[in-house]
Parts: sequence; structure tokens; C-alpha cells
Amino acid sequence: AKDQTGTEKTHPSERRKERSRDAARFRRSRETEVFQELAQQLPVPGGVSVHLDKASIMRLSLSLLRTRRLLSGVLKKDDRLMEDLYLPSLEGFVAIITSAGAMIYLSDNISGFMGLTQVELMGHSIFDFTHPCDHEEIREMLSVKTRSERNFFMRMKSTVTNKGRTVNLKSASWKVLHCRGRLKVCSSCPTLPWAVLLCEPLPQPHPHPPGHAFISKHGMDMKFVYCEDSVRDLIGYQPEDLHGRSAYELYHALDTSSMIKSHHTMCSKGQVESPLYRMLAKRGGYVWVKTQGTVIFATRSSQPQGIICINQVLSWEGSRICLSRLCRSNVEERTVLFSLAQMEAVFRPRYPVDMAESLFFARMKAEPEELAQLAPTAGDAFVPLDFGQQSHRPHPMPLPHQHQRPRPFLCSLRFTADSVLPCDTSSATLSQDSCLIVSRLVNLI
Repeated sequence: AKDQTGTEKTHPSERRKERSRDAARFRRSRETEVFQELAQQLPVPGGVSVHLDKASIMRLSLSLLRTRRLLSGVLKKDDRLMEDLYLPSLEGFVAIITSAGAMIYLSDNISGFMGLTQVELMGHSIFDFTHPCDHEEIREMLSVKTRSERNFFMRMKSTVTNKGRTVNLKSASWKVLHCRGRLKVCSSCPTLPWAVLLCEPLPQPHPHPPGHAFISKHGMDMKFVYCEDSVRDLIGYQPEDLHGRSAYELYHALDTSSMIKSHHTMCSKGQVESPLYRMLAKRGGYVWVKTQGTVIFATRSSQPQGIICINQVLSWEGSRICLSRLCRSNVEERTVLFSLAQMEAVFRPRYPVDMAESLFFARMKAEPEELAQLAPTAGDAFVPLDFGQQSHRPHPMPLPHQHQRPRPFLCSLRFTADSVLPCDTSSATLSQDSCLIVSRLVNLI
């Protein structure tokens, strides 16, 4: 309809719709301005804040407010001077997770380990990026308990492949993280417990591990299939001595329970890093070892085929190894026997390879023909080697006591080399040569 002037009349409802559209357009523009101002206040690089959507801005803002509330009474001015040195010294990333599973803070170096950036993960639930089979254990670790220490393993999505390439989130694989930290309760917010964790990704086994370490391959039951030759220099075993034996035979009795737990974790998650434990040496004593185990799967069937272990020997004094003394430099309590296998290795008949090079008579008495070479023949002259000193007839060494074989359940017995070969030197004076032989025999035992 047109009025007398010829202009079209607008219906009141149309005018209301137009005013409503203008108001909505103004609100959207104002909302965009507010979100842009809020994004500029976030502690993220400027190039990142420009590309954030509204949902990401709200998620990061809420995480920032929670983090400041929790850490308001913890941070000090002196810590800010050293904060640039903290992350490079760590072998993982730092995470702050609430009891509900919200990741309110992640250190920015997480992208180097997992491929996912700090902005992509903060504010999300940890259950959206971890393996479903690990959710129950994660909930248990985030719940309030009597002990505040936390030490567990979990599998998290990673967009970084083993070759260093980056893939999208849909093609992400699982990476095992070793998480250690504490569960804290903030005084300003006692209803919101939170966990501070150091998450260290477990690396893939390296064919040439650094330091004093040896590689071993096991079946799924932890029986030795292969072992490097360096095990002889570190704990005294020959590689063929370990073939077919279970690794549990080498564990100290007090460390068996923790190693069983690590074995179960490795079979369920694919990788594990054991706590410090004691591995028994061949002829007494033990060494402190830390093992990183990885399950090897078949390419086609994806079935577990075996376990690769990198065993790092930590009981080391830096001195040169002497094979004739059975690695005395790194074995602790070497005179104490902790297992029947160690006792059999000590009391078994000695072969020429085990004898010292200076004990010529011991190496030549293995065969009757060799004994005949040591016997004097007719016409030989005997020259006394007294060197001007009065010769003394050495007192015969007492024979070792006949010990009965201990039963398997007598695990508390401790046998030492001193208790096996008692020698009473107070009743007779030994010659210089005899003392030398006795000392070498004791060193061999």
C-alpha cells in the first residue's frame, strides 16, 4: 500500500523485525569485540589468539582462572626468575588435573612429546584423550586418599610417530606416560583437590643404550631368550647361563612384588619403567638396576611376541672392570649369597677358565696326562727356594665344612665366603707362598 505522497507503507510487524535484526547484529558485533578483548588477555602468542574461536576462548579463560586460584599462594617472585630453566631440564611435561579430570594446566613443551599443543588440550577432560582401559585407574589416582603420592602409567593420544612425523588427531596412536606427582588440596578451595603430575613419555628401545646397560629379550613369561655379552662384565653371567631361565630367579626377594606389578603393567599397556630393584650377581651380592620393558607385537596378527628390556646398572663406581675378580667394582655385598643359584655357582667344581692365571698347578691337574707332566722324572735335581730364610712347613688348611643343601623355604639364610672357609692361622705360622695361595683362593670364592 502507498500513502498520498506515493511512498510505500511498512507494516508495524516488519519494522519490529528490522529493529530486531539490527539489535542482533549489534549484539553479535559487540560479543565479537568482547571475545577479541578477552583473547588478547590470554597468556598465549598473538598469532594463536587471533585464530581462536569463542568456545576455545571460554575454555582457556576458565582454565586460567582456575590455575590462578589454585596457585595464588604457591608461586613466589623468585620462582619466576628460574621458570625458563625448569622445562628444558625435565624429560616430560607438567600437568595440573582436577579430581573431575579437567586439565586446567599443561606446560607448553607438551607439543614436543605428544604432538598436541597446550591450547588444544587445556580445559578438556583427560578422559577424552586417554585409553578407555586406563580410565578406572586414572579416577582412582585422582581421588582423595590417605597418601598424597601418585605414581602410575597411562596411555595418551599422540600425533607424533616413531619417525618424528606429525599426523592428525584421527590417526593418533597411544603413547605410554609415566606420571608421578602429588595430590593437593587448596586452602582457598578445599572442595577442589587437584593433582600436580610430571608426565614422562617412555621412549622406544634403542639398539645401543648409553651407559652401563645391557639388552635382554624375554618371552611373555619373562624367561630369557637372548642377552647381550655385556652382561658378563656387569653382573658376571655368561649369556648362555641365562637362556631359558626366568628373570624372577635374579630378582631380590624383597623386590619381587614390585617387579610382578611392573610385569602386569607392561603386559596391559605395552611399556613400563620399573622402579629401582636389586638383581642378583652370579656368585654373590647384587647390583641396583632400573629396567625399561617394551612388548613387541607381530606386524600382521598384532599378537605379543616377546619383551625387550633395557637394563641400566646403577651400582657403578667408575672403576675398570676386572673379569678375574667377577666385577668386584659394582657388585654390592658380594660375599653374601641370596639364592640357591648363587650358592651352586660358588660351590660347583671350578674349571680352568675360572682359575687365576698364576695358579699353574690348578690349571694342569684336569687330566692324568697333564699331572704326569708335573711329576719329577729320574735324574731331576731339587733346588730349595728358601732364599736364605728358614723354611717353615705350612700348616695344612682345614677342609671346608660340609653344609647341607638348604631347603627352598629357608630364604632367610645368609651364607658368606668367610663362613664357608674358616681358617685358623693363630696355631701355626704360614709361609709367604702359602699365604699368597690362600689369599688367592679366598678371592676366587
